[in-house]
Amino acid sequence: MPITLVLMLTAGALTAAPQSVSAKSAETLAQARKLMSAGDFKQAEASLRAYLIGDPRSGPARYLLAYALLRQNKPKDSLEEYTRAAALQTPSAEELRSVGQDYVLLGDYEDAGKWMTRSVELSPADPEGWYSLGRLRYTEQRFADAADCFQKALREAPESVKVHNNLGLAYEGLNRTDEAVAAYRKAIALQDAGPPDRASEQPLLNLAIVLIHRANAAEALPLLLRAESIAPREPRVQEQLGQLYMQQANFLEAQKHLEIATRIDPDKPNLHFLLGQAYRHLGRTQEAKAEFDTAARLSASSSAP
Repeated sequence: MPITLVLMLTAGALTAAPQSVSAKSAETLAQARKLMSAGDFKQAEASLRAYLIGDPRSGPARYLLAYALLRQNKPKDSLEEYTRAAALQTPSAEELRSVGQDYVLLGDYEDAGKWMTRSVELSPADPEGWYSLGRLRYTEQRFADAADCFQKALREAPESVKVHNNLGLAYEGLNRTDEAVAAYRKAIALQDAGPPDRASEQPLLNLAIVLIHRANAAEALPLLLRAESIAPREPRVQEQLGQLYMQQANFLEAQKHLEIATRIDPDKPNLHFLLGQAYRHLGRTQEAKAEFDTAARLSASSSAP
């Protein structure tokens, strides 16, 4: 991203003044927020662009448009809108966090860290700010820093399933496996006490993987089956089920789950290799050879310059 965008955003944040919102603007912004709450970011973008034709200096509308673009995975366009918005109205901590998320999507972790850090400095009691910074530090493999961020998030939101789950991941990165297991169990207990439609497969999957590594398949299997019921099209869940059944020499079940995994994620070579092993154990030699060949081809293409 051109450095001028960063400089303009900084300047805007220092000099812009808050804007009053007219009744018409308030109605438009409310409608855009409603669309985004429903996950319709494309329609929210269209509504906001139409509104901005008549009121191009509306800072609130531009901030919402920038966020709608971020949620559509358009980080460059989003940053341009954040820059325009910041020249009109001082960004909030939440908006600076979103700027950081744009830079994450662009692979610019240095600038992402700068804006996310600015966000938590402005709002140190915001658990989402600490969570986002923790996710960034985890991506950078700065596991101790990630754990620190997640712990700060938990001070403000002690019952957050996603934060406990990600704290577990950070502990795993630090080889503090017992603490990781405790964090995953806490995440699972919290979501079990909440609405079923908000349950995530991730803590179930992450705990199951640790248990499999500890040769505790008996506890891992029901966790994976629960994860599958929540997210049947999550390839990592199907992969782990396939691997677990392979360890138990239940090759028919392994085949079933690995076939599902390869259909969902056909470009992952290790899935084809595992499926080939399942076919080989079942005496399906030609199908095994085809899967091994596919795995080799995908591995070669991924490593090619």
